[in-house]
Amino acid sequence: MPNGGSDCCGTCWFNRRNRGERGYNRAGDTDVEAYCEIRDVRIGNPFWTYCANHPHRRPQRDPIPIGPIMRAGEGDSSGMGYGREVWIPSPDTEEVRQHLLDLLNRLPTHMAADRYPARPGLAEVVVRQLGEFKERRAEKRIRWLGENMPESWAGVAREALAKIQGED
Repeated sequence: MPNGGSDCCGTCWFNRRNRGERGYNRAGDTDVEAYCEIRDVRIGNPFWTYCANHPHRRPQRDPIPIGPIMRAGEGDSSGMGYGREVWIPSPDTEEVRQHLLDLLNRLPTHMAADRYPARPGLAEVVVRQLGEFKERRAEKRIRWLGENMPESWAGVAREALAKIQGED
């Protein structure tokens, strides 16, 4: 089972193998391939692959892709555990962008609800992805985060803002 986190595709309700259920109940079913229904991609190693739409992050079953698909990497910056690296970038559509902007506008609610310990958390994924998209509609809100949040969050916001403003 996953050592990289239980918020993996192997336990996600968007994994076709799990037939709409969350958890480990269908982990042994090999008659159906591991396939992400909302991103239209085959998942080769579902217990070491992750995204922010997982039920641990979005218990309301959010079918609009949030951020990239991540996979286990070399290790986190502390040297403990497994890091996560981008495997497949986020789809870039107006629907995805608008959804990210909606999440950004309710970020404090999402930050409080996302208690899963593995990073990146939902709020961080939202801010970083809007930066990757250079989404100007997010500029004012992300600037506010950079000026008013604790340093760990402010740094993420400043990085995203620099990308939006073309300073990356």
